[in-house]
Amino acid sequence: MLIIAHKDLRYAAALMALFCMTFFLCAAPVARAEPQTAQAEGVAAAKKKIALAQFDVANTQHVDDISNIYDGLPLALSSRLEASGEFLTAYTARPVPAEAGEAQRNAITQIAGEAGAQFLISGMVVNAGTRHEKGFLGTALGEKTVRHIEIELAVYDGVTGARLLLRRLNEQAQDKVKVGNDKPFGSSIFFETELGQALNRLLDVAATDIRTALEKVPFSAHIVRAEEKKVFLDAGSDSLLKPGDKLVAYVRDTTPIIGLKGSVLGVTERVADMVTLTEVQPQFSIGELTEGATKHGIRAGSIAKIDPDEQRALMAKQIAAQQMAKAEQEAKAEAERVKSEQAAQAEAARVKAAQDAKAEASRIKAEKAQAKAKAAAEAKAAKLKAAQEAKTRISAAQKARDRAARLKAQQEAREEAARVKNGKKAQAAEAQAQAAAEIVAPQVAVSGVPETQSGAQAVEPASVKKKPGVLLKLKPIMP
Repeated sequence: MLIIAHKDLRYAAALMALFCMTFFLCAAPVARAEPQTAQAEGVAAAKKKIALAQFDVANTQHVDDISNIYDGLPLALSSRLEASGEFLTAYTARPVPAEAGEAQRNAITQIAGEAGAQFLISGMVVNAGTRHEKGFLGTALGEKTVRHIEIELAVYDGVTGARLLLRRLNEQAQDKVKVGNDKPFGSSIFFETELGQALNRLLDVAATDIRTALEKVPFSAHIVRAEEKKVFLDAGSDSLLKPGDKLVAYVRDTTPIIGLKGSVLGVTERVADMVTLTEVQPQFSIGELTEGATKHGIRAGSIAKIDPDEQRALMAKQIAAQQMAKAEQEAKAEAERVKSEQAAQAEAARVKAAQDAKAEASRIKAEKAQAKAKAAAEAKAAKLKAAQEAKTRISAAQKARDRAARLKAQQEAREEAARVKNGKKAQAAEAQAQAAAEIVAPQVAVSGVPETQSGAQAVEPASVKKKPGVLLKLKPIMP
């Protein structure tokens, strides 16, 4: 059952991953369609910041009759761009070196950075000269004065200094082509002149070309401060940002790209994290990162862009990372579970082995104790048996000794009795003989008859009579 449950979990995880992938693939076209839908519904996109440099003039004699075209022309273009509702512009009144190279690139990035701009526009009045065209058949009929106005326009990326657009635009004015310094550049009086009207048309074309060139370039802003997960951007509600907007944070590599001639071509950048705006002020906004700024190297000077494609890619990457992290976490949890099970099994085996060893030790101890008790009992029994046998032997020996002593005593007693008896007999005989002698002696004396009978046959004197049942105890005569 446990194996089946694991298989079911793996099947469920696989189905969930397939569902997420299907959802992502289905949601991607919808997400790509969102910006187009928003534009179709009239929802304004974020305004991109453009800094304009002071324009240069190739031949200053061509503009002697025009009041301050150096500043007036970029200011007029700035008003055109801002009127489109797509840009925020800032005129810097600072020139950009005309020659391409590291000095120009450094100047562009410095001016754009100080203005907080995403792009920088510079330009040059290449020609503003006047010429006379003859009339019909070289006569004065149809003769006219023509003034050509030719402007070279360049748009640069404010972060890398790379050129994004280069246009040379030209227009012409006829007849009254002189303007006069009494008509300030950009004023209504100026645009009423023939040259003013030509420049007006030229500026419209320039604004259109710039809008077209920058239309597909994502909005970006500088990160001016980074604190853990919080970042501060130099763009706010003036750029039509609002809370909840999502931007992609980029980090530029520190190693620049060097050209064959040693010039710095630019730097590469990589996607770092997603920024979600939480607070928006007119000129700045505060956003929150998905992860810490330090982890991805996000710092002051990094860039945040509104790039739907990168947002989707980053979101897919984050989803994949989350799924990977979840899978790793599940795998880790599974590994921990398996490890715990193995540890529990090992512990159970160890406990069982310990119990078996303890039981075996107890059994061996009991067997030893039993053997010891048996040996002790056997030793005791043997000892008792030996003692009993020794006692029996001693008793038998004692009995034998006692018997021998008794027999000896009996023998001695018999011998003594015999000796005593013999002694008694001898004493009796002696006594009888003595008694007989005593009796016979007087009789011989009286009768003079000699003794003819033995002592044994002598007549006992009358005074000596045996009493029945009375033994005479005679003291043995020691030899």
